[in-house]
Amino acid sequence: MARFSYKARDSKERILSGAMDGASVDEILDRLTEKDLVPVSVDELNFDGSLKNQGFWDKFGVGLSAMQNKVSYREVVFFTRQLATMINGGVPLPRALEQLGKNEKPVFKKIVLQVNDDIGIGHTLSDAIAKHPGAFNNMYVSVVRSGEISGALDTVLDQLATYMENIEAMKSKIKAAMRYPAFIAGFVTLLLIGILWKLVPTFSSVYGSMGGELPKPTLILIAVSDVVRHHIVIVFISIVALIIAFKAAMTNPSFKFLIHKHFLKFPVFGPIVRKNILATYCRTMALLMESGTPILEATQIAGAVVNNSLYAQALESVYGDLRQGELLSASLEKSRVFPVLVTQLVSTGEESGKIDDLLRKAAEFYEREIKNVVDSIAAIIEPFLIILLGGVVGAILIALYLPIFMVGKLIK
Repeated sequence: MARFSYKARDSKERILSGAMDGASVDEILDRLTEKDLVPVSVDELNFDGSLKNQGFWDKFGVGLSAMQNKVSYREVVFFTRQLATMINGGVPLPRALEQLGKNEKPVFKKIVLQVNDDIGIGHTLSDAIAKHPGAFNNMYVSVVRSGEISGALDTVLDQLATYMENIEAMKSKIKAAMRYPAFIAGFVTLLLIGILWKLVPTFSSVYGSMGGELPKPTLILIAVSDVVRHHIVIVFISIVALIIAFKAAMTNPSFKFLIHKHFLKFPVFGPIVRKNILATYCRTMALLMESGTPILEATQIAGAVVNNSLYAQALESVYGDLRQGELLSASLEKSRVFPVLVTQLVSTGEESGKIDDLLRKAAEFYEREIKNVVDSIAAIIEPFLIILLGGVVGAILIALYLPIFMVGKLIK
């Protein structure tokens, strides 16, 4: 059974979008026709919600199109909190959207006002926001749809806002952890370019006037300096080409899986990313299940939200087990990527009927762990970076000054 996304036109010429499970494209087309809908497009999806068999340039085009309508996560968080507050205060949804749209940045303002217009012609809020994936992802749409079905849109939006605020806080923590190493890496790169561009040529001309054969480390250093000084454009183009090649390779599921899998083993940052994935999974599942989203749909959405191929593949296996009637706790344990803490809390939640509460507790645990690691990461990584910086600069200086200790052999 595969999953397909579709766009279809109804009797009032409105464009509806959504997803269905089916054996083939023809089956989806038949089911849409039975509902008096005119199919516009049907595309098979991967488990994480991305289009199947999509190449690099296809993804590049989709990404370029999405960038033009991209809204920052922080803007959506603030919008969601305000919308929840206004609806909870009794403000009608159309008026709330109209008022909030006026104060947004141009791209988001256009989206909010378009959503309001769609609601005005009969669309539900979930259908209206589903047209704007640059601002509202699948998880957001699913939660809103659950709130509409249950008649508790204000409560669900409030929970969604809290969820997004927690996710944003974790993103900020991880970015803060990455900022210091990124600064040091940038500084070291500029330092190396300065040494290769200015210092090495000075020594090279002095050694050249002496004649004689230079040590191999010095010759390598001079060759690298010549490349940087005379072929900097080629170097830059090569770096860009490598980045594009890497991006293209990441469209290959097997290569992407290996990168995601081995990055989690990277010292210091791997454990942070793993804990963030677990926190995101637990909090997403807790929110979706609390809002009334079916567990199968919640698992699919979580597979897309974790943004890691190893865990997405594990959740795809969990999804298959759930379809066969297995318990969530047993499926998670079988996947071997979820720790005992998560599987045991889920098992306890299944017995008590409070899976969402216990998943939220697991998320809070991992978020505290991330905070503790990030708060101490400067102390952990600073000695390593100092040793690395000293080692790189020291190696260059040794290669640069090595001929001085051999001056007798150099002078003819």
